[in-house]
Amino acid sequence: MITKSWIRTSTTSSRLTELAAYLTLLVISVVIFEPLINKLSTIGGDYVAHLKWASEIEEYGKLILPHPLYHILVIFAKNLLTIDYVAASTLVILLAISLLAILNYRILATSVSMPTAILFSVCLLLVTPLQAFFVADNHLYFGYIGITVYHSPTMLLLKPLSLIVFCYALKAADRPAEGQRLHAMAFAFAVFICGISKPNFLLIILPAFVLFLLITQQLASTMQRPYIYGAFFLPTLLVLSLQFFHTYFFQGLSVGTGHEESHVLFLPFETFSHYSGFLIGKLFLSIAFPLLVLLFYPKASAKNKALILAFLCLLMGMILTYFFAESGYRMYAGNFWWSGQIGLYLAFLFSLTFLLGNMKSLTTTLLDKIKFGLCIAVFFAHTTCGIFYYRQELLFGYMQYW
Repeated sequence: MITKSWIRTSTTSSRLTELAAYLTLLVISVVIFEPLINKLSTIGGDYVAHLKWASEIEEYGKLILPHPLYHILVIFAKNLLTIDYVAASTLVILLAISLLAILNYRILATSVSMPTAILFSVCLLLVTPLQAFFVADNHLYFGYIGITVYHSPTMLLLKPLSLIVFCYALKAADRPAEGQRLHAMAFAFAVFICGISKPNFLLIILPAFVLFLLITQQLASTMQRPYIYGAFFLPTLLVLSLQFFHTYFFQGLSVGTGHEESHVLFLPFETFSHYSGFLIGKLFLSIAFPLLVLLFYPKASAKNKALILAFLCLLMGMILTYFFAESGYRMYAGNFWWSGQIGLYLAFLFSLTFLLGNMKSLTTTLLDKIKFGLCIAVFFAHTTCGIFYYRQELLFGYMQYW
């Protein structure tokens, strides 16, 4: 007979286990990434520029960027803890990385044990493309779809917030939350926070979600519900519209930095080819793991809604990455690359979740075990390359091995 006391004890034990996992991931994230994030906050080009803009926001109330979340959080941490901008930046980004690790864990822990979920959660913080062309061109970043990058604080802040919005969107399609006003407000707030961290994820989740509803034959039913408009479509369109007008109509960033106007251009492969060759090979080396999962398990993948939406985000991100650029001084800044990177991260996470969650059914025969083992081996190859990339970023000069 199961007693209420036993249920309470079991629930308490489960919560303590989760808390222990979260603290473990927090410690691991800080230990691994603090040296590099502190270094980049001091000398990294993007960090230095963003911290300068943060100081201008604090001192003059001058807002030139349409995505000021990182700057606001840095100012808040600086004043709350009476630390300098570098320490505040390091703290904010370490918390963002830790949040991403915890979110990874929560998704993976539904399928595997706590130690396994922690291991793969940490690996997902490090994965990079398979940089096989490094011996030919000395590049670890240029020409690839980055997945994990450290030089952009706003990108590191965007990743966990994107994952939250992704999960809200997936749940909104699967389990309509009609009448749940608080749920709708939370979804809309997540969209807003994600957008003001960096607009790149909203740029891809909007078309990806519509295509997802079309592919899963949920478009008509979903579009009839007021909930999805108030919680997702309207907030997304509002944030992106305001950011577009600020950046490209009023030219807020160009005026604020004293540069010429910049506009969106359709220039296939221009920004990537400017920095690197071997683009086709580097594309396949970037997406090797999720592509292998898709090729080995096409039918099972087509039934997994999270995987479908993740691959659609990757597709939309790749279109922006490879085909669009900005004119003027931001021509080769690669500001559309971030969309491909966050799309690929989601493809990695949910391909891994698919594999681990279906391990028994995917390993029934010897051939199945070989295919599964190859997928996991490729994932760890991506992780190994990521460790090497982290090492180069930490030990050598800024941009030396990009």
